[in-house]
Amino acid sequence: MKKFLSCTLVVALLLTLLLSCFACGDKTEPPFNAKYTLQSATANGKSVKKDFQTYSIELFEDGTAKVFISYLGLMESRSSTYVNKGTSIVESYMGKDYTYRAEGDTLTTTYIDYDKTVTVVLKKETAGDKVEEVDFESVLFGEDMTQTKFFNYCPAIITETDENGNEVMHIWFCTNKDDGLIMDHIGYRKGVKQANGKWIFSELQIVMQPTPDTWDARHTCDPAVIKGEFQYQGEKYCYLMAYLGCVTEDYSNNETGIAVANSPVGPWVKVDTLNPIVPWADECQPGQWGTGMPALISIDKKGEVLLTYQSSKRGTGVQRWDFSNLDDPTLKAQFNVSLTHKGIYNSANIKCNVGIPDFAFDPETNRLYVFGVTNEKNPPDETKTLVNSHCVLAYIENIGSMEEACTVLQSGNYTWNVVGYVGPADTGFERNHNPGIVRDCYGYIPESEKIGVVVATGHNSWDNENIFTYRLHGHYFDINL
Repeated sequence: MKKFLSCTLVVALLLTLLLSCFACGDKTEPPFNAKYTLQSATANGKSVKKDFQTYSIELFEDGTAKVFISYLGLMESRSSTYVNKGTSIVESYMGKDYTYRAEGDTLTTTYIDYDKTVTVVLKKETAGDKVEEVDFESVLFGEDMTQTKFFNYCPAIITETDENGNEVMHIWFCTNKDDGLIMDHIGYRKGVKQANGKWIFSELQIVMQPTPDTWDARHTCDPAVIKGEFQYQGEKYCYLMAYLGCVTEDYSNNETGIAVANSPVGPWVKVDTLNPIVPWADECQPGQWGTGMPALISIDKKGEVLLTYQSSKRGTGVQRWDFSNLDDPTLKAQFNVSLTHKGIYNSANIKCNVGIPDFAFDPETNRLYVFGVTNEKNPPDETKTLVNSHCVLAYIENIGSMEEACTVLQSGNYTWNVVGYVGPADTGFERNHNPGIVRDCYGYIPESEKIGVVVATGHNSWDNENIFTYRLHGHYFDINL
């Protein structure tokens, strides 16, 4: 009897184990809910990682996935589904399956290039546990440019004191959402100043992106932001953004548009009934660069604004708008003139124009400031670099108000006084470009004796496109009053 019971228990145990094994074979594990990016790529025992501009897969909880591949200039984007089989991920797209072997925090797959098989290893992205504090006069944030292909440039900066008495800095800037894919989005980070004078910046948030089948379907970038009072489609908004958009692959025919929000992070509502407010067709011929790279200053701290922008025709265009009622069908610029560059010199003391400028008004010193590139490359190019090495800060004096600033700018009768430059010696980068001034929410200088600026830096040569070395770097000018 005991022998019979023992045999019965053994059989039962074996059945249980077998059923468990069968169940494991069919079981779908919980989704990874993570993003994996390129770690290595090898073919025939040699690294071919440089042939990939990007390779990433993002796995979502609902069983969907997004895959981006850029290989030797050929781009592929897949919106897929996937099944997690425990030791592997099987991605399915348009009737074809792609298998990824899972080991720890990596996924390994193969990429077929005609008769060549490439082994690709993707590594899971993880958020660092350590909160990084940075000096303002350093690179403020951004991914490791030796490991990833992201860019940050063309900042708009607002500083203010929050309800808890903390000094905060809002920064909007141009970036790419997907590693290695050059498609401009507008990102946002919030910085909080610490007791030791350093800053801690929040994680990146994408606050605006291209809208398919519209005037900004390819790129949205180069933000400018101010506070005020703006009505659109019956709603009241307190933030206004101007930005560049385009639909072209060759970055021509750029246009300038606007959006509104009630929070720095949005949601930002594009003013589709007016956009683009500065069309490329008003300023250039087909195939030229167009209009964009705007800047904003509030005139009355309500709806009246000064809008400047880059233009193939004008250089820097200057317009005055009343954006109080964006539903007004007759809305148009009150004037449109070109910026005068008299008094501007580059770092070699040669007369030049100031390009891609940001502006700020200082009511304490009666100065209107401009900060832009000097159109010089010093050091010269090693590889093709489309950006400048130096930025210049200058001002017009005896400007009693923004009303007076509008009058003076419209007249063209003014001379700039140079304060100084930001260049390679200040940042450690060969390229310094697409700058912004640290301002209050209306575009005014918060501290007359110490003006903060942020430049987009970059290297003169890189293994891939130089754009992936663009980072944001702070700098202070001590002003002699």
